[in-house]
Amino acid sequence: MLAVLLGLLPSFGEVGCWQFFTLCFLSSPIILYRGSLEGYVMGDFFILDDWSSSLVFLCFWLGALMLMISKPELSGLSVWGVVFCCFLAFSCWNFLWFYVFFELTLVPMAIMILKWGMQPERITATFYMFLYTLGGSIPFLVFLVFVFWGESSFFMGFNADLLGGLGWWGCCAVVVFFVKIPCYPFHLWLTKAHVEAPTTGSMALAGLLLKLGGIGLMRVFLSFGQLSYSVQVFWANVGIWGGVLSSVACLRQVDSKALIAYSSVGHMCLVQLSILSGSSVGWLGALFMMVAHGLSSSGLFGIIGEYYDKVKSRSLMVCSGFEMLFPSSGIWWCMVVFCSMSCPPSLGFLGEVVMGMGVCGSFPLGFIPCFLLLFFFSGASMMVLYTSVSHGSSGSSLLPSFRGVGKFSYLGVFHATPLFLLFFFPGFL
Repeated sequence: MLAVLLGLLPSFGEVGCWQFFTLCFLSSPIILYRGSLEGYVMGDFFILDDWSSSLVFLCFWLGALMLMISKPELSGLSVWGVVFCCFLAFSCWNFLWFYVFFELTLVPMAIMILKWGMQPERITATFYMFLYTLGGSIPFLVFLVFVFWGESSFFMGFNADLLGGLGWWGCCAVVVFFVKIPCYPFHLWLTKAHVEAPTTGSMALAGLLLKLGGIGLMRVFLSFGQLSYSVQVFWANVGIWGGVLSSVACLRQVDSKALIAYSSVGHMCLVQLSILSGSSVGWLGALFMMVAHGLSSSGLFGIIGEYYDKVKSRSLMVCSGFEMLFPSSGIWWCMVVFCSMSCPPSLGFLGEVVMGMGVCGSFPLGFIPCFLLLFFFSGASMMVLYTSVSHGSSGSSLLPSFRGVGKFSYLGVFHATPLFLLFFFPGFL
């Protein structure tokens, strides 16, 4: 047993990558057998239920992929910090500890942006990230204090009455999760952080940190009840129109990372809308979309980041000709973009169909045209990204490379293949 624990001490590079894959293998029997819908508590700290187990597995899987492309002497330790803070936040059953790990994820993320970001604007991006997240979490902390004062417990309930109302303090408390998802108009910190973060930082933000907002919103609603219907409709309108505007903004971006960041806002606005619906179908679709977005968006950032290291530019006018330079990896880049567009057979398509059923059953039918607009502009923005990066002439300083399988292919395989498999076997989630 001691040898196993010592073998899982944080390592970097290829060794750390295999350590995370080992954690995926060791945790899969526990995650796949969850016992019941309500979940079960393991010891005094950990819990696995239908909403957290898939995200825990996603933590370890993306941790391996982040270490695959991170430099051993740079951001490896920060990757371990982000992954385990997210793992503890997903799996703890105590609201106080959830709040602690929820905020603690900012520390390794800020280190990655400040130390390994490329532009002077990284300081402003880090300031925005702390300002939005910490400012939005203060009402939630006050809410937890009042809950402990009244009930003497921070336990996350599982059989709470969903018809109960959160009240005014509850409405203020969930704002922190709208910031973290992020919901329009609290999304400005995300786009700045994505643009200034290194590749591993962008993968951590898109794949893991945004999911803390979704799982936190689920935990609060399960324990304390839903928002009032009028407040739900208000935030649903804000979310769906924010997603449409973010998807339209993608079409005018010339920075490839900014385009992917704005597309993430559009996808996560759908997650917010599905959770607010309060239906089990909507929540299931939100879970599907969170896993699908974590894999597809992380793959986009990983491949674009690796390509940036080759061409030294994120401009869509410059970083073109990917398929000519790396023809053996072009198919996997196409597959990752294909999954991000939520085309069948990918998990994103299944998630959008299930979310649509949940939302249409809870909100007015006027949301359907907004859904269609969001899907259209999301697909159009991904087509712009793919055609701009894949086609065209490459820089004169680069020569075509036909040297077999590279990191581009590995990233594409490990991001796209699970999305196709989960479409046919969604029961694993």
